[in-house]
Amino acid sequence: MSTDAAAPESRTTLVALVWNYSSAIAAAVLQLCYTAYTARMVLPESFGAFAAAAAATTVLGYVAGAGLATYLMRAEELTRRTVRCAYRVSVLSGVLCCAVSQALAPVAATLWGLPEVAPMVQLYGVYFLAQPASQVALAALRRLDRARFCAVTETVAQFAGMAVGAVLLARGWSPYGLVVAQVVTPVVTLVAAAVRLARLPLADGPPVPPREMLRVSGAFAGYGMIQMTAADVTLLAVTRFLGPAAAGQFSRTTLAVGLPVAMLCQSLRRAVMPSLARINADGRPLGTVLPDVLSATSAVACVSFGVLAGVGPAALSLLLGPGWEAAGALVPVLAAGAPLVLLCQVSYAVDEIRKGMGSLLRTQLLVLAATVVLVGLAVVAGQGMAGQGMALVALAASVAAGIGHLEQLVRWHRAGLCRLTSLVRPYTVHAAVGIALYGSGRLATGYGTGPLEQVLHGLLGMVPVALVCIVFRRRLPLYAAAVSRGMITRPVG
Repeated sequence: MSTDAAAPESRTTLVALVWNYSSAIAAAVLQLCYTAYTARMVLPESFGAFAAAAAATTVLGYVAGAGLATYLMRAEELTRRTVRCAYRVSVLSGVLCCAVSQALAPVAATLWGLPEVAPMVQLYGVYFLAQPASQVALAALRRLDRARFCAVTETVAQFAGMAVGAVLLARGWSPYGLVVAQVVTPVVTLVAAAVRLARLPLADGPPVPPREMLRVSGAFAGYGMIQMTAADVTLLAVTRFLGPAAAGQFSRTTLAVGLPVAMLCQSLRRAVMPSLARINADGRPLGTVLPDVLSATSAVACVSFGVLAGVGPAALSLLLGPGWEAAGALVPVLAAGAPLVLLCQVSYAVDEIRKGMGSLLRTQLLVLAATVVLVGLAVVAGQGMAGQGMALVALAASVAAGIGHLEQLVRWHRAGLCRLTSLVRPYTVHAAVGIALYGSGRLATGYGTGPLEQVLHGLLGMVPVALVCIVFRRRLPLYAAAVSRGMITRPVG
């Protein structure tokens, strides 16, 4: 594909990325402030119970969503009847999942070994009444290239949920205020997004049978359930074998690292999937853009989590206050494996666009199996040692994601979609940048006497690495990918 042909599509993707990342940054700032507040209002044991309740309902969340967001974003043509059908399916599945959560709450409490989980799971069930429909409205708007509206709406809705949660916690509703915050956010999102979508002109299109939509979207929901089950295995292992206090510490760290992973993954997928869907619909091979997509993902991941690994322990200590030292010490371990997790999850979008459902299923089952085996070994090795046990569990989950991504790359290489050799240099260079950022930042934090000074010293220590990258930017794979996609015009001479 020529640069001229690729430029319009790339610019559309770039605009979506800018808005998605702007929203992600705003959401991260809100989350940081909210986390700092809740860490001082909710004890580690109570937060561990909340995290267990949230994990117990994540699988139901994918059943409620029914994979409809992915179905809409990859649609070659979006019609009014398609949106209406998606709404109907989302409402029905949401009501069913709400009912199931009420019935299975005692089972969840028994599984996690925490009686206080049951009422929180029941309260969490209300979340499903609005969340699936809100995902449908946002996915349709993103497919119609309304990235700016979606970014603003999600940020405002998150702020509204956190504000309500903070008020309830201040009035003594701990940790139930945390759950209520999760319920309010999708309600606000649904109201705003549904009104905006209803005003957009869409062709009526042919009738869309719900059964046909569920056949495709249900497969995506199943894949999401497998993916989240693998993530829940780690928290379940920590809770059952290391106790609720360790679970609270572990869940705070996974939140601190998992939040940017989720935001980066969602932003990349939301920006890339509509463009990949159009490329696929036009009959153009995805292999022409896949190496650049993976190169950009590796750059974003390695730089982001290199910075987080360097200053994360001090930043989390500053954010959470006393009593959360174990959570801060775990940050570098989780941050080191986060790029593997992000690459694996973003790469799922490629198989979704190519409709390679069998391949996607095999990859996710491989990650799940590897997670179960490796986490089991980590629990045995770390028995009786909370700190080492949590680190080993985190490392096991990261290795499992790396195994999954390696399987994806080998499969694409054999199919002629993406040569492994084309990614060796981008991955190596970007990993080296991330390691350099971590090393320089971690070394510089040693000169600070308190958490705030350590964060500032760490960030200043990373400046030389950043300057070197700017000076030698033309040698960076990310820069070359941006030029080839027409996002950056290389200066002449």
